[in-house]
Amino acid sequence: MNLTDLSDCELLVMKCLWDIGSPMTVPELIVRIDKIYGRSYKETTVYTFLKRLKDKGYVSSYKKGTSYFSPLVSEDEYLDSYSKKMSDFLGRESANSFLSAFYRHQNYTEDEWEEIRRIRDELD
Repeated sequence: MNLTDLSDCELLVMKCLWDIGSPMTVPELIVRIDKIYGRSYKETTVYTFLKRLKDKGYVSSYKKGTSYFSPLVSEDEYLDSYSKKMSDFLGRESANSFLSAFYRHQNYTEDEWEEIRRIRDELD
């Protein structure tokens, strides 16, 4: 399965599902997307995103009065696949530039930097 073929809107829906960690309804997704990301979508639009995600194998659904949606792909699985694709595409030198630019634009606390160092050391 190609885990990197998501539109920005589909990724936004997945991020909401990952963050909550339990099945969500379309109205719950609409509220969260608006509250957290400042984007207003109609119910039909979110259903369209979810149908595409379901067709791609990213989400499952069940009906208990209303439809509930859950992720089938974890955030870690998606990030692993996406980072591998970016690394393969960019090559080593460009990947180093990408990581440098990524870290330069973050406002990490000292504890977060320590966690990043710990993860880096585990990979060596």
